[in-house]
Amino acid sequence: MASFVYSSTDALAELASSAKVDGQALPPPEYCTLKVLEWPDHESPQPLAATVPALIARKKPKLRLIFAPLDYPTPQNYNGLQAMFSHLKIPSEFIAERVHSVTHSLGWHRENDSDHVVWLHTLCKNLTPVRGIDGSPSIQDPRGSGPSQESDGTWRRSGFFLRWKKSDVGDDAASEVDMIIFSPTIPLQRNLEGLMLRSNWRQALEDPFCLLVVVLDDLFGQVSESMWIVHGVLQSVEHRVLENAGTGATGASFDFVAMYNIAKHVLHVKESSGAAYLVACQVAEAHRSLLLEGKQDKVKEMAEGVQALIQHKLTLLESCKLQVQSLDSRAQNMTNLAFNTVNQQDSQTMKADSQSMKVIATVTMFFLPAATIGSICGSQFFNFNSDSHRIMMSVDFKFFWAVTIPLTFLVFGVYLLWRWIKANEARRDGKNVASRKIST
Repeated sequence: MASFVYSSTDALAELASSAKVDGQALPPPEYCTLKVLEWPDHESPQPLAATVPALIARKKPKLRLIFAPLDYPTPQNYNGLQAMFSHLKIPSEFIAERVHSVTHSLGWHRENDSDHVVWLHTLCKNLTPVRGIDGSPSIQDPRGSGPSQESDGTWRRSGFFLRWKKSDVGDDAASEVDMIIFSPTIPLQRNLEGLMLRSNWRQALEDPFCLLVVVLDDLFGQVSESMWIVHGVLQSVEHRVLENAGTGATGASFDFVAMYNIAKHVLHVKESSGAAYLVACQVAEAHRSLLLEGKQDKVKEMAEGVQALIQHKLTLLESCKLQVQSLDSRAQNMTNLAFNTVNQQDSQTMKADSQSMKVIATVTMFFLPAATIGSICGSQFFNFNSDSHRIMMSVDFKFFWAVTIPLTFLVFGVYLLWRWIKANEARRDGKNVASRKIST
């Protein structure tokens, strides 16, 4: 059973607060037109378009599906949302989840012996695949404002609220079932509209979770579609990385921005697949708690069939989850390969530079003795006597050594002092890191 943190009045007040823009007052009541599917007592489905007040005034059918815009408050849709939430007695948790931008959630509640409610929110990454001139796939931002062709910052958000009332005649079938779908995907809307063409729509009265099975199927479709889009782009980028690594290309040949965006999309799909799997687990638990436990005979057989369908969706979502984990590992391996290739090239460049420096040092050492002798002999301390054809050393040559030897010791002393200071700093840093590890 859900635990109510605060009342619906408080939630609607917060809804109103978030609906205001720059302190503007709420507009007069304007209600958008909703698409509605109804199955009255005479079993003939009736599609219609109605505003919220017109919907409230209608007689309640056996089964009613309402397709509504996203349950996010704006100055334009606040009045319609408030009237709809009040009419369907939507709990405050559902309202708070959207106000606080909760990505995935599920809750259920028994209001009394006959009324039951189940709600959930979902969010999936919206990926737009395109192909370049060379035929390679990429992900394009439909807003046209992404930093690269691999960026897509849009999301698919949906909300679902299911309420049913058990029949008063003593059986376990529901007498009224209402389901409102906020921001449905096109495939989901088509699947639910397909109920109009079927004669077994009464199964939704016997077990309303049949409708949530359709929702889970659509959720699996969204996650699977996102996964395969990312798989195709990742495979293309991975192929380019392998080609560059095999040919010894330079670091500029690697598209690190594309690799970053692909890794980001993999993380988003990984989050969506894991959350979708958890939502499906919670749907299965809610179904067992509300409709399966304590049931017998035909009702139990029907509930067990629905539970089997939910478990099947669970296995599909778990499969997606495992595949996305594999994509995550592949993206990490691809990035590591690119970085290791660049590091290897840098290492080879540094090795070549080191060899060049060794050659220069060897040549310098070869000429160093001659250069030293030449510089000393070419100084004013030595003179060539043309009469005796001999080299004469100045009596002041001792001052050369008197300056050179102390200066040499001073230079080496400064160097050793600098090494000693750096060694002490390294020891202090090592002690600080060790003390922090011990304290944690």
